[in-house]
Amino acid sequence: MEASIAGCQEKFGEGPIRISAQYHLSNFYQSVGFMEQGAPYDEDGIPHIEMLRN
Repeated sequence: MEASIAGCQEKFGEGPIRISAQYHLSNFYQSVGFMEQGAPYDEDGIPHIEMLRN
């Protein structure tokens, strides 16, 4: 994840990064700076949640 975040920042600048995360992995994404946005939703039969890292 650190390499992915660095790649996004290199290509697009220091702006926020928005992802669609599998809900059961939200604690992992929170550990690298993402915050949950809104309520969980179904995507292809798997619960997801929008997450944002500023």
